[in-house]
Amino acid sequence: MTGTSRSGADYWRGAGVILGWNPSLWDEWPGSYAAVVARVAEGAPFVTQWSVGARKEVEPGTDAWLLRQGGSYGLIGHGTVRTHPYQDVHFADSRRTASFVDVAFDELVIEADRVPRDVLEVVVPEVAWRFQFRSGNRIPPGPNQRLREVWADAARAPDEPRG
Repeated sequence: MTGTSRSGADYWRGAGVILGWNPSLWDEWPGSYAAVVARVAEGAPFVTQWSVGARKEVEPGTDAWLLRQGGSYGLIGHGTVRTHPYQDVHFADSRRTASFVDVAFDELVIEADRVPRDVLEVVVPEVAWRFQFRSGNRIPPGPNQRLREVWADAARAPDEPRG
């Protein structure tokens, strides 16, 4: 990489970060995932902390993409990172710590309405969608823009004009 460091605001400008969710490992949504989806659909962003694994740098303002794992693979949400990473107790093992960010999810869909992994692999082939085993992986700006477009397209009503 010529002249571009792998950290800081310039590195993250226009980029995204993948936040993985596997319900068999963690399913502690307030009430239920469906209840949070309904709340967000009414216009109230859902703000929570989310693990970014061992990642030490993510810039506030970065697109956060919620990737359903462990079965119904696909994209089920979008949000915005609100903080730099900080250490907290690991969600699955209280003897360990992990890096977390605060994220405001502004769009969530039920799992049946996800953008399937097969579609993601075609539209954003730069991301190894079948090998996302943890949260915190960065999506470069160009692929992230295409991800925004496929997400917006999927969110449109079937009779709404596209393009």
